[in-house]
Amino acid sequence: MELTELTTDFHVYYLNLMRQISTRYKISNSQLLCIVSIPYKGIQQIDLAKKLSLDISTLSRNLEKLINKKLIIKRKLSQDKRAYKISLSDNGKELYQNINFNLNILYQSIYLKLENEEIAQFKEILIKLNWLFISHND
Repeated sequence: MELTELTTDFHVYYLNLMRQISTRYKISNSQLLCIVSIPYKGIQQIDLAKKLSLDISTLSRNLEKLINKKLIIKRKLSQDKRAYKISLSDNGKELYQNINFNLNILYQSIYLKLENEEIAQFKEILIKLNWLFISHND
């Protein structure tokens, strides 16, 4: 298998795991990605859109649904009235913790089949790939 095919397959399997979790909490996969991408200190909406590679209108629709579910808080920034800061509500923080807990359980069931050295190598590669993706997008 070629590297492109392997990474595509990995991405599809990863999204499948995420979908299992999003279904459990009755939110869409896109909404789940929003929740897990919002730091506890909050993030500007434009930065969240960039992080998720979404246009503002698509992100806004997802955020409105999360606001209606009382999972996030959207506030105008005092410095720039056109900009918004997105934060997790108390319910959103609880959901964030539950999602991460459930993802860890799923991942551990998979990672248990790997040797400790393989896990360490995989983590190193993921860290490097994440930085390469970030620098490529900038």
